[in-house]
Amino acid sequence: MHDFISYIYYSFREAVVPALALMAAGAMVLAALYWWWYIRGGKERRIPFLKQSAAILLLLCYLGGLLAVTVLQRTNGSGMVQLHLFRAFREAWNAFTLQVWVNPLLNIAMFVPLGVLLPLTAKPFRRWCWTLAAGAGTSLAVEALQYLLERGQADVDDLFCNALGTMLGYCLCMFVVCSAEKRWRQVLAYAALPALSAAVLAGVFAAYELRPYGNLADAPAFAAYTGGTRWVLECGLSDEPGPAGVYWAEPFTTASCDEFAVEFLERQGFEIDFDRDVDYYDNTTFYSDHQTFSLWVYHNDRSYNYTDLRVEFDLRYSEKKGTATEEELRAALAGLGIDVPAEVEFLETERDGEYVFRAGGVEKDGAIIDGELICQVAKDGSLYEVHNNMSVSTLYGDALVLSEQEAYERLQAGWFSLGDMFEYYAPREVHIDSCRLEYRIDSKGFRQPVYLFELRELGAAVFVPALAG
Repeated sequence: MHDFISYIYYSFREAVVPALALMAAGAMVLAALYWWWYIRGGKERRIPFLKQSAAILLLLCYLGGLLAVTVLQRTNGSGMVQLHLFRAFREAWNAFTLQVWVNPLLNIAMFVPLGVLLPLTAKPFRRWCWTLAAGAGTSLAVEALQYLLERGQADVDDLFCNALGTMLGYCLCMFVVCSAEKRWRQVLAYAALPALSAAVLAGVFAAYELRPYGNLADAPAFAAYTGGTRWVLECGLSDEPGPAGVYWAEPFTTASCDEFAVEFLERQGFEIDFDRDVDYYDNTTFYSDHQTFSLWVYHNDRSYNYTDLRVEFDLRYSEKKGTATEEELRAALAGLGIDVPAEVEFLETERDGEYVFRAGGVEKDGAIIDGELICQVAKDGSLYEVHNNMSVSTLYGDALVLSEQEAYERLQAGWFSLGDMFEYYAPREVHIDSCRLEYRIDSKGFRQPVYLFELRELGAAVFVPALAG
């Protein structure tokens, strides 16, 4: 989580100046009003905003920080609008990592202070409808600015999350106010929404833990619009559902990932300085001294990307790369401690100096070998980079899968991966060149079956999850 903590720290640091500037401007305005109303008007005149002044200044400080975080700090975006409601929650469910869940949860938490401060600044905001309107209006203004200035992306999920956050803050504020005034019936009413929200979030995490398998990170999070598309099948489809194996390879933990990295790099003569050379991310660890080695390791599927930085930069990234035979590459990989099974297919790609060992679900001794191992060869013929996405998984159990015809029906309904690309190109006609069963790693380390459809007009393959139910 180091990268996330750094991002939060950076956001708060950059928001301090705009927040304090707006609060200072507000303080000057309040001081001027105080002089005009109280000093100039006579001490007997009551100052209507005196008790609320602290809340007003805090509200201005919050709004300055909010503007900085949501607009000023954002990089140039696409100027597009995301209109699929609850997409952020479905994406968080699919990936089910803390860092992805943080996106919608932060959008909720970001507007909680607004809901707390508004009822303290003016009595009309003691009514929930006015606070909700103010929260939704503030969120809409932020999304409009993001769209008009092309900062980030305007998102309907942000509107929902921000409005929910505002109401949670309102309920918390009124809970405290009613408790102080001993209005116990209202106390229970204001506790309802926070309690319900906490129960729903806890239920989501409990439901995930009770699932026999994990979720697919790239699974569809919304139904792409396919109403204007004509589908043309160029391959046959079976309408017979049947069992398919679910395979398992134990994911790395932080400790086992460190052990793997130490062993892998020691073979190359490298030693890791854990105080300086390691960055821990969500389900990913990066090892590098930035001079001799670089190793990215992905916990869930145990894949990794290794680069030998001792090979000169000019040789690694020269326009003309080196060549190698399959035997030479297998020997070089064996030196790295990587054993490539003989059944795996060897391919030369169109990219100069790139070679691939590909296993398309090779079954051997109750295990499945799946994925690719990509080798990059430098100008001098040395192997300098390896992307090992090949895994060996053991059979965990059989599971009922959809038939190809059922998967095709879901495809036509828009429930497939790469929905954004499909909606962007909006093809009027799509030719399906092939349909095949493949395996994808899920969030618990299982390899689940998916149906992969080759869509000619997109120049890409999309998948439909194959597990029934």
